[in-house]
Amino acid sequence: MALGVSAICFAQPQSTATARVVYTHVKPDMLDEWLDLQKNEVVPALKKGGTTTRAVYVTTIFGNSYEYLTVTPFAKFADFDSPSPLVKALGEAGAARLGAKLRKCTESQTSYANTRLTDISNVLDAPTDIIVTARYRIAPGKMPDFEALVKSDVLPVYKKAKVSLLVNRRGVGANPNDVTMVTGLSKMADLEGGPFLTKQLGADGAAKLNAKFTGIRTLIEVAVRRRVADLSF
Repeated sequence: MALGVSAICFAQPQSTATARVVYTHVKPDMLDEWLDLQKNEVVPALKKGGTTTRAVYVTTIFGNSYEYLTVTPFAKFADFDSPSPLVKALGEAGAARLGAKLRKCTESQTSYANTRLTDISNVLDAPTDIIVTARYRIAPGKMPDFEALVKSDVLPVYKKAKVSLLVNRRGVGANPNDVTMVTGLSKMADLEGGPFLTKQLGADGAAKLNAKFTGIRTLIEVAVRRRVADLSF
């Protein structure tokens, strides 16, 4: 898929899905008000305006406090040429009033387009309550090598263990060389024993696998987030 000015060429045709990802940093003293607005005004308006699904996650013990991640799928960029779901549901004036109330509660907000690489993801039927997101920066020209290694060496491990793996590439609004690999967990205790691949392959096996990615990817950050059921649908 081509995103903005970056023409992305894959080693082979990829099956993809797109979403708008929004990071919101909420003011600590306004958290309760922000959550109340999301639950009682934003969610009903989004549903009324035609949004069929979205997922909201909050950074837990490890990561930036008061940071919320919202993922809303979209079919095509042309969707953004039409009025937003909030405007469709509330009208221009109503959406503006709600937006003003939300802005009072937030420190900052940023968004970008996200492309799910479904051919190298292990998508399970039900979303997990906890996700561990590892963000990597892929070296220029190495994206096909990265995808090939994930498909041949990483994806089979997740499929065998029946564990969720979502591989996403960032697009407009972010660095298109950044990729996230999201592992689904059912509980925080699943973090015991180290990274998923280390527990599945052993320390030596994981080290050998990671060595194959040398010169291809650089780890930027790892964050743990919990799904917010009241704000997701």
